[in-house]
Amino acid sequence: MHQKKRTYKRPLISSMSIILPAVGIIALSGCVKTMFGSWMDTMPQSLFTVSEVTAAAETDDSVQPTALILSQEEKITFAAYDQSPVTAEPMSSTGTSATATLRGCGLYIDGQFYGAFSSGDTLRSILESCKALYATGAEGEKISFTRDVKLIDGTYPAGDLLTYSGIKSVLESKVVTSKDYMVKAGDSLSSIAAYFDMTADEFSQLNGTLPAEIREGDVLTLKVTEPLLQVQCEKTVTETVSIPFETEIVEDTSESYGPAQVITPGVNGEKTVTANVVSVNGKETSRLILSETVITQPVTQQMTAGNADETTYSASYYGDTGSGVIDEAFVWPLPDNGGTATCQYGEDSHQGIDLAIDAGTDIYAAASGTVVVAGWYYTYGNCVVIDHGNGVRTLYAHCSSLNVSVGDEVAGGDLIGFVGMTGYATGNHLHFEVHVNNRTRNPLNYIAR
Repeated sequence: MHQKKRTYKRPLISSMSIILPAVGIIALSGCVKTMFGSWMDTMPQSLFTVSEVTAAAETDDSVQPTALILSQEEKITFAAYDQSPVTAEPMSSTGTSATATLRGCGLYIDGQFYGAFSSGDTLRSILESCKALYATGAEGEKISFTRDVKLIDGTYPAGDLLTYSGIKSVLESKVVTSKDYMVKAGDSLSSIAAYFDMTADEFSQLNGTLPAEIREGDVLTLKVTEPLLQVQCEKTVTETVSIPFETEIVEDTSESYGPAQVITPGVNGEKTVTANVVSVNGKETSRLILSETVITQPVTQQMTAGNADETTYSASYYGDTGSGVIDEAFVWPLPDNGGTATCQYGEDSHQGIDLAIDAGTDIYAAASGTVVVAGWYYTYGNCVVIDHGNGVRTLYAHCSSLNVSVGDEVAGGDLIGFVGMTGYATGNHLHFEVHVNNRTRNPLNYIAR
């Protein structure tokens, strides 16, 4: 789900302890929108190399030195919890005593001092703009930092005054924290690393030796990296959602032979759901259902079990095994039961079915489960694999692009990607596989149009 992002700029108060170049302040404020990503790429490089006289000095403790130099050589280090320290650039002052103090605004995060900036108004504007990135405009939503952030105006040692890039270094830094993680079906150490936006090497370096085998339900205490400054958005939402229909398998007394057939089509119901939703940096972290109201009841689908010829093959993706029982009926993975079958299961050892359809067509999850593969996957190109539990998985290949990530929980009918021809493909189509206990099965025995 995409959230609307907006930015705004607060006017700077004209009274500033240090007279900074006006163009520098404007450039800084204008680049806040990308503070948590690649904002460095959009900021004028001259901002970090300027060296010029900016103000005439006076002689008491509250005044500034004759010249201020934004130094790129001199560094000062601030500890960042149990992570490698954050390195930030102080603003060196030519001709100023080492014991001089300057007016500024101190940045404190969870009670720890990270340095001071010359203009409290500019620093406040930066932080407010960071929070505004994740505001959706929903009525009554609450936007806050996940850590306690305080700005305190006062007099600070000259060596603690940071440059623009010094403030940037602090706000973009990462820290190491401990997290308890419950292993889901199909999880691997690499997929868990990806869930926390870490590379496998980063994850391994922080966590050392982990169990060779992990099982569903295991709780792992892990060291993971996360941004020092994160924005939490809490809001109440009311949405209309589908109620999936159930499927009843009806015995076929005609002794007909072939794939599964629908006797009575199922129809999803609808309900309105009101929930309290919490997200951090745009990623939903919790959802508490407050109320539900059914609009229409679902209609049960009746279908026969398929008995088409089936020669099983080794599945292309391996995971846990189980009973092989499918807890819910699969839904067709393309809109309106679409797609022209151009290659059937077992045809020239083909391990799925190919459904030709226009590029960009939506692809839906066949049933609820956990995404265990989402990305380029050998000859499948852009590919999604969903673990449905009990040793059952489905695979969706050759997508033009994906709408899910590893670790996402999806429901049957959720949008997971778009039809394309990535990987080994000669035309736009969806290659769809059903895996049961690490063997592929004929999808038409499990799904019907």
